[in-house]
Amino acid sequence: MDVVLRVDGGSKIGYGHLVRTGALADELHARGHTITVATTTPAPAQEVFPSGSTTVDLPSRGDPEPFVEWLDSTTVDVVFTDAYPVDTAYQQAIRQRVPLAVLQDDARHAVCADLFVNGNLYGPNQNYEFIGDLPETCLGTKYVLLRRQIRRRAAEEPPWREKPERALVTMGGSDIASLTPTVVRAFDGLDLRVDAIVGPGCTEAQERSVLEAATEIEADVRVVRDPDDLADRMLASDFAVSTASSTTYELLALGTPLVSIAVVDNQEPIATALREQDIATVLPRDADETTLRSAIEVYVTDAERRQRRQKHGKELVDGRGTERVCAEVLSIAENHPDT
Repeated sequence: MDVVLRVDGGSKIGYGHLVRTGALADELHARGHTITVATTTPAPAQEVFPSGSTTVDLPSRGDPEPFVEWLDSTTVDVVFTDAYPVDTAYQQAIRQRVPLAVLQDDARHAVCADLFVNGNLYGPNQNYEFIGDLPETCLGTKYVLLRRQIRRRAAEEPPWREKPERALVTMGGSDIASLTPTVVRAFDGLDLRVDAIVGPGCTEAQERSVLEAATEIEADVRVVRDPDDLADRMLASDFAVSTASSTTYELLALGTPLVSIAVVDNQEPIATALREQDIATVLPRDADETTLRSAIEVYVTDAERRQRRQKHGKELVDGRGTERVCAEVLSIAENHPDT
């Protein structure tokens, strides 16, 4: 099948949409399907999506006209969208031409689609409005899109150490709140190896700030930019400090307990769900070094809490959501009346 993925991402708007849609692309590619990525951010997309994917550069995020004009000029079996500006009118314009799957993190737009996906913790509890025939739905963590590297390791048992030895700091692909140096300083004096991840969208100045923070404290901090073995580092860590982003679900799938911070508005629902279900230690957006230190020390001293959250995370996210969503996307194309 010819599958088109409409998605944007990068240092200014975050990499989460690219990463999760890239996971779907990887699964589609492995099943022998042809992938086209329609995006306003072609350079970051080409870094994320599998080799062999074709990229179509769009001039506007919110105007559907250039995209639907391109759709009219080619043959497409199904479109999958994961971009906030793809609103109701945008969806309607696509669905008039081709079967459509929509991934949307909330109920901000009425949905016009053949398949609707929200794999978030709070996904089943939103008040959605649907236009036209009701779509098939994939709601909740059973349908989280995870990268292949994460899915492979999610099948493994995470390490258990009564006394923690390793921690991870990962504040997003571009660390838009520039929190990594503050988090790193909160580990001062602790007997832990700390992997501080600098995301692919971080500037050189941001990386220097993290390196400077690491040299200012007494701790074994290892600063690394966009490592190929990030999934291994996540799995090996006794706990992590992260944003309330799509990385949350990767850590849950691996059984890595986490301290979570929502750094932008659209992460707040994840943070709220984590707090309400006691899945993670959730800190406010303005958390300072002292607040972070207190949360870290709880994980260092409370083995029972780490063990409980390790188990709960793996129960919530089983690592097979990508395969489930892929099957549903192909199904709406196969079963569409016009195919």
